[in-house]
Amino acid sequence: MRGVRQHVNPLGLAFMRVRARPIERPRQLAADAQVDVELGCADADFSFELARLHPERLVVGLEIREKVVAMNRARAAAEGIPNLVFGYVNLNVDMDQVFGEAAVDRFHLLFPDPWFKERHHKRRVLEPSLCEVLRRQLRPGGELHFASDVYEVALEAMAVLEDPAIAHLGLRNLGAPWSFWRGEAPFGAVSRREVITRRRGQRVWRLRYVLS
Repeated sequence: MRGVRQHVNPLGLAFMRVRARPIERPRQLAADAQVDVELGCADADFSFELARLHPERLVVGLEIREKVVAMNRARAAAEGIPNLVFGYVNLNVDMDQVFGEAAVDRFHLLFPDPWFKERHHKRRVLEPSLCEVLRRQLRPGGELHFASDVYEVALEAMAVLEDPAIAHLGLRNLGAPWSFWRGEAPFGAVSRREVITRRRGQRVWRLRYVLS
């Protein structure tokens, strides 16, 4: 995306104020329509493809860079995809403002910024407090889907989700405890980063946890 910063510090003062807003459901969708949410969607190729595959679902892309949110909204309007909406969020600050309890069927956290430098590890997205919020917003049987092309990042995410301290959330590994999901992309849609990773012959480290 030309003219758009590739990285922002989610802990910067400019992003620490709560200002996310609830997502409004398009009127044409059924009240019980399934809801898929891509967290940190960036160019949102995954969301665009998923929304086209499932016009009966509400697909939501959430992103911290407001310029990217605006660009994705314009693209969705231009391409005529009415079941795809976008919104601002800082995941570790105001995710609790976006959805009510038991409102989401699937969260997709795909290829988050790895923040390789040790002093930047605190900026990584998945942490227990976010898991608490996502669990409240998931419907029974709902899923948290995570993917990365960086083993260290994926293993760290697994360590958070397998931590006995959050076992009370009831998130169960669809594979087996302490194991990655093996198999093809499970939802028919893939992100641009996954396409590039596969083209390079590299592995995607995938996790799937369901609310039991």
